[in-house]
Amino acid sequence: MEERNLELDDDGKIKLRKRNEENAAEDLPEEEGDGIVLDVPDFEQFGGEEPSGRDDELVRRSESWEDELRRRKEEAQRIYEEGESLFAAGDYDGAGEKFLDSAAMYAANWRPWFGVVRVQTKDFTDFTGIYDCEQAYDKAFKRMPKAERAELADKYVPALSARAEKCAQKREQLTAEDVREREDAREEINAAYGAAKKRLFIALILFGIFLVAGCALAPFVHTVPDVRYLVPCIVCFAAAFVAAVFLLVCLRRFVPASGARSRNRRAGTTESGEHARIFAEEEELLRSIIEDFTK
Repeated sequence: MEERNLELDDDGKIKLRKRNEENAAEDLPEEEGDGIVLDVPDFEQFGGEEPSGRDDELVRRSESWEDELRRRKEEAQRIYEEGESLFAAGDYDGAGEKFLDSAAMYAANWRPWFGVVRVQTKDFTDFTGIYDCEQAYDKAFKRMPKAERAELADKYVPALSARAEKCAQKREQLTAEDVREREDAREEINAAYGAAKKRLFIALILFGIFLVAGCALAPFVHTVPDVRYLVPCIVCFAAAFVAAVFLLVCLRRFVPASGARSRNRRAGTTESGEHARIFAEEEELLRSIIEDFTK
């Protein structure tokens, strides 16, 4: 069986596979990466026939494409090496441009994609920009052979592991500080919440009493010629209005007191807790990268 790489697109290979005399395709060994396999007949069984002009044209086109593919590989490699030189000199922007140009010229090579990741992370020392190169990251590790992956693991994993351990230690320390700070503030917060709740309850009761009393007196106002019901009714409604204002003031104080109490009960709501969350996210990211290097 003969196999040729006819074309390499952004995601992998298109392979040409010949069939044998029984018109059955032979099994191919599995390769890393995705690809498209095209089965074509084994033209050698027609060796006694003269090739047609169409067959000659197909051969010429295939050879022309292979020449073009070879040229693109060489040009992509040249551009990639220029990017490596710029990266070594500290010109990350220039190196990034070269790596992208190399990947555009020949996307199946994992090295330019990995170069983009190294630029964005300053050689895996600064991860603030790693989410800007997720596509390059995925393509690099998807195409990376196991041998090269192992070499890179030896280079990067020790430093990444040490950094992950430091993040874990900082996370545990800050988490403990978060718990202690919330416990220290809990008594004062609960006292403020209790007082606000009590005032709100009193205001609500007063508003209800005066409102009900005013509504109860209102039907009797016109039953008598004097003002024996009118004055108390007006007083009750006026008191209900004042109680309503007091109720709104108490409610505005109760809401933040209730929010403070809820936050105090949740982990990570202090400044130390927020920093602990940041270190936890960085630790998770580092361990994910380590796993990609070592799997």
